[in-house]
Amino acid sequence: MREDGARGSPLCHHPDVRALADRVVRLIARAATLGWFRSVEATGLERIPGSGPCLIVANHPGGFVDPALLASVMPRTPMFLAMASLWKNPLLRPLLALAGAIPVQRAPDGATDRNVDTFARCFDVLRDDGVVAIFPEGRASDEPHLLPVKTGAARIALGARAPGLRIVPVGLIYESKQRARQRALVRVGEPIPVEAEPAGEQDRERVSRLTAEIRARLADASVDYEDAAQAADLGFAAAVYLRRTGGSASWSPRLGDLERTADRLADAPAEDRAKVRAAADGYGAALRANGTTDRAVAAGHRPTARPSRILATLFTILALPFAVIGLVANLVPATIVHLAGRRGAAPVTLATIKFLTGLVAFPLTWWILARWVFHGTSHPWLWSLAVGPICGLVAAIVIDRLRRARLARLRPGRLIVPDRAAEDLLDRRAWLVEMVRAALGDDGQASIPAGSLDVRP
Repeated sequence: MREDGARGSPLCHHPDVRALADRVVRLIARAATLGWFRSVEATGLERIPGSGPCLIVANHPGGFVDPALLASVMPRTPMFLAMASLWKNPLLRPLLALAGAIPVQRAPDGATDRNVDTFARCFDVLRDDGVVAIFPEGRASDEPHLLPVKTGAARIALGARAPGLRIVPVGLIYESKQRARQRALVRVGEPIPVEAEPAGEQDRERVSRLTAEIRARLADASVDYEDAAQAADLGFAAAVYLRRTGGSASWSPRLGDLERTADRLADAPAEDRAKVRAAADGYGAALRANGTTDRAVAAGHRPTARPSRILATLFTILALPFAVIGLVANLVPATIVHLAGRRGAAPVTLATIKFLTGLVAFPLTWWILARWVFHGTSHPWLWSLAVGPICGLVAAIVIDRLRRARLARLRPGRLIVPDRAAEDLLDRRAWLVEMVRAALGDDGQASIPAGSLDVRP
């Protein structure tokens, strides 16, 4: 049988056409995420079965960014279920058709009687050893915890009666989803085996049990805090704990390590968790009062000349001309994306607007470069690709390195902080680290040497 199965879209009934469409979808998704994110970490991809039926269930914090990120890292291209209202958008309709997406009617949007066809198409794909992806919360959200999980995923899994079916929970975590050139984490959780028993999707008791299991596994893979304040406090405490004193101020822990530590703090006893949050609040308030950051306090006074920094400076100097070309070539689409993101909207809405705007604006600009600027030259498309996306990516890397270089120069001595205030900051920081260590039950700080987890393009 085919790896991904047949899709419901009329565009892609033939296996060869579907396979080609899958490759194109992966290429578009990887190119889009390469430009949008500074780095993408993926853990647990080996838990996704290489063959056989698979149902991907993922949280939905980033709007249209979520399926693009999933498609870019998944070893098998899934068929996505998407809101039927998306097909009304003329810009999205070609992408949805190319991806073989299946429309889902939501109850708030009207009648759901056509979902019988949706379920039948999902059953066909799973029975043909394919992959289906669904966001079981039903809508995108900015909440720091999962929304109530709908029963659709469980009903699809049970109704398919596909031997060997696995439900694989996937957590999507963003450093700042509405801003470009930030970090993202894809965390694959423990799969749930589904037995192909005679009882189908109408078995309410089995549907309820399986939905609860999906919710629990998805919560383990994604972020699931009580509220935004807890998420901010524990995330800050985890960052302080993982950042070494005396290390480079430009260093940041991997997003995966950061979220794993924050998750452990969220699972700590309530009394220990309260102490961590109190220490984090006190240290954060002291940082704000002194106009400094934990990066600067932790860095202290360090020698500025290091071989790695010299090499980074040399790379930046050599890449600067290409970065300038990339900035000029991409100035118009970057401005359009910036202006699109200035409207007042929720972060998840801004992420979708800016991501989709960039998905149209940047390729259109490169087409204009090929059509008009390099018209008459040999291989105009090659020139356009070199000047547009390649030089643009170089520009993004150079800008990030300049930002890191600026952070690396941070020192408490260069800031207007009296000696007594500096001592107080160090004491508060040490107390927060001690509270985190106690809550985690660690004998010492996490055994991650400073600088060893630098995430660079």
